[in-house]
Amino acid sequence: MSVPSPLLAGTDDDLARRFFDDLAPATVGIAASAAERDAQRRYPTAEYDALRQVGFWRLPVPAEYGGLGLDHDALVTAVIEVAAADGSLGQIPQNHFSTLERLRLQGSPAQQARIYAKVGAGAVLGNASAEPRERPPGEAETRVTLSANGYRLTGRKVYSTGALLADLIAVQARDDGGEQVFVLIDRHAPGVDVIDDWSGFGQRTTASGSAVLDDVPVETLDILRTGTDPRPRYRVSAHAQLLHCAIDTGIAEGALRAAVRLAGHVHGGRGSHATDFADDTLGVARLGELWIAVEGARALVQRSAQRLDALTAASPLEDVLAAFYGVAAAKSVSTDAALTVTSALIDIGGASSTHTALSLDRHWRDARTHTVHDSVRWKPYAIGRRLISGDVADAWSYAHPFTPYDRLEVLR
Repeated sequence: MSVPSPLLAGTDDDLARRFFDDLAPATVGIAASAAERDAQRRYPTAEYDALRQVGFWRLPVPAEYGGLGLDHDALVTAVIEVAAADGSLGQIPQNHFSTLERLRLQGSPAQQARIYAKVGAGAVLGNASAEPRERPPGEAETRVTLSANGYRLTGRKVYSTGALLADLIAVQARDDGGEQVFVLIDRHAPGVDVIDDWSGFGQRTTASGSAVLDDVPVETLDILRTGTDPRPRYRVSAHAQLLHCAIDTGIAEGALRAAVRLAGHVHGGRGSHATDFADDTLGVARLGELWIAVEGARALVQRSAQRLDALTAASPLEDVLAAFYGVAAAKSVSTDAALTVTSALIDIGGASSTHTALSLDRHWRDARTHTVHDSVRWKPYAIGRRLISGDVADAWSYAHPFTPYDRLEVLR
């Protein structure tokens, strides 16, 4: 595995190299227990802590707050490796790192210092954004209101990935004026109840569930406001989607590794006239095609990460959107790779690969569950419309509602 470039000027590659050297044995342990945990629907508490020990959760946090200060390229590489080991555990960090990116781009210096210090000391962030009946982000019914006793948060969330194991939860809400905000709360604060009711057939151990928030006390400093400048908004969204790309690519990578192991001891496919898989010409070619799919997805994901790394606060909107649409392309390719490789894995081993004890279906179940986190089918349309008319997709849906570029530019 190549060592990614560092984020901060003056940080040498040795830091990234040491991190990935430490991460490798942790992911071996994660992979070894993944099938059993999936079968038992047992949460990865020990594995979660193993990642904490190697600094995974504080990877992008600046060094002055106890983090590693590494870049998007390093981050997606790390997420790919974790997701390759376990597609469920690979999903848990998505919102943790997305919130840190939001904090970096939209938080005040005081907010950054407060949260970075907590994450640098070991805290992990969970998520509570989606609401019942699939309400769009700007229509969230969860409210943070100012009362005589300070700010209070009330609402109900679903798909609260990572919240069951988190120290802090990032909650999407609206304030008294209807503005969309993000509120950071203590997982164990009074009024916070995370219910273990996730029942998906894939990604079974993502520590998700419903979150019920009843008059939860909120510190003023823990309310993140997004502002009106579209550039940070599109950067935050691109970063969040890029992590989904890395998860898909990691799941595909894990399935490819399983396919290579299978190829080492199964017979050739029926009709190939080959005793060993290595002599099955079409089977070997198929394995090569799967490798190409994974390599293509990884390359596009890492290129997208590097484009995000190149952006600064002064970058023009056009550069931000180029990175945003690059991530859209990466999501389309990584989705295809995840679904293709996890399905074809079973073809490599034939009927014997369907034995329950092998748990090879886990890879497909994780891929099928994760790839419906967004409507990826709209991304090619969004790209085409941008090429024809210049209209810009919504930052979070990657599709409707579209906005003329000139109108978006005025909001800067």
